Amino acid sequence: MQVKTWLHRLTDESNLWFKAVKAEDEGSFENAVWYYMKDALECIKKHSLVRAALSSSCAANCLAKMGAWSPARVLYSEAAGIYVENSEVAMSKSIREAMWSLQEAFENYMLAGDSAADTVRERYSAIAARTSPFSRAEQAAEKLESRRPETIKPDPKEKEARIPDRLAREIENFVRARKSGSARTQSFDPSYVMRSINMNGGSKLDEKSIAS
Repeated sequence: MQVKTWLHRLTDESNLWFKAVKAEDEGSFENAVWYYMKDALECIKKHSLVRAALSSSCAANCLAKMGAWSPARVLYSEAAGIYVENSEVAMSKSIREAMWSLQEAFENYMLAGDSAADTVRERYSAIAARTSPFSRAEQAAEKLESRRPETIKPDPKEKEARIPDRLAREIENFVRARKSGSARTQSFDPSYVMRSINMNGGSKLDEKSIAS
């Protein structure tokens, strides 16, 4: 019996992620969205947050290329919410991953034109200032702003594209799964983050977790 390595799984043509990337590379954006959403839903069920967020964001990119601006914004916002959730989960083991997740959340909220980006920026700046004696909130905010992408701005002369029913169903299933299993994302608790950081600006986590 052949054991599949991570590389085999990644390039296995039965793998949803592989199929999605292949379809996107071939310009078949509708199929790419379908595979990305299938993959995102599976990852949500497995609590594989980063992968779910990535698939959601990639699907949004494809929808934007199709001219389907509204569902693209929905998926960018969903991806951002998952990254926020991952930042909370990661805080107990890796500040670096937590802050990276907030960076990704900020970018996706910006793409969606979602005002939640402001809240994420404040969280990112507060954590940066508390975890490094050489970092100030203003400097952290400036660093994050340098990653600011342009919000999706559809051409007013173009009519928004209608997505096929099968894609609408997959997006609806994904959003429903997120709502039923991500209460923590909607009620991010800053005190949870700060409990991992001592009053002198350092972290209560060990050095290994910070460097991970």
